[in-house]
Amino acid sequence: TNGTFHCDHDAAYTNYLMLFGNQTGFGAGLNPNLSAQKVAEGRKRGLKVVAIDPICNHAASKADEWVPIRPGTDAALAYAMINVLLNDLGIYDGEFLKRYTNGPYLVKPDGYYMRQDSKPLIWDADKGEAKPYDADVKDYALEGSFFVDGVECKPAFQLLKEHVGKYTPEMASEITTVPAATIRRLAEEFGREARIGSTIVVEGVELSYRPAAANFYRGAGAHKHG
Repeated sequence: TNGTFHCDHDAAYTNYLMLFGNQTGFGAGLNPNLSAQKVAEGRKRGLKVVAIDPICNHAASKADEWVPIRPGTDAALAYAMINVLLNDLGIYDGEFLKRYTNGPYLVKPDGYYMRQDSKPLIWDADKGEAKPYDADVKDYALEGSFFVDGVECKPAFQLLKEHVGKYTPEMASEITTVPAATIRRLAEEFGREARIGSTIVVEGVELSYRPAAANFYRGAGAHKHG
């Protein structure tokens, strides 16, 4: 989600950049001169650019790889890549999901959160019981199925895994025209380049280091299926 007027990948630390229907870093989009300069500097040190677009536009013609796609089907490709990452390769940042997202929130069969005093509940994997999301919890469960007050609940992340499971590369290939083998390779490259678990020190501060980025912005974001 985009929670600000403008946010972008940090080209100075990005090693693998996927552009879904946009030309950020190639003289287009917001701050075009600055982003083009930063992406150009990144490419000098090895930044790989993959352009996913129906047209071999300016960015696609200059990218390391152009992936032609049927217009309006970017979401199917993204879902298939997420499916490969989560269900086939098991590549995801579990600690980030637990700490910064609603991935651990327990969801009832009706699609709403299981709550206590209006607070969404999570499953304390260490204690084996449900607790409010802001309780003192050592380890949040991201996967599985649990009963709370007689109601079966699943973490939101578990439901995401199940939902994207139907978007196989073969299914997405029929929708997007992108070969299934290419979809699997792109997902594996993206996951590998994300370097889950690695850190970097910037200005004396140790931060998580995830130098892979996927930029949808005005391309896929402004389409009818955006």
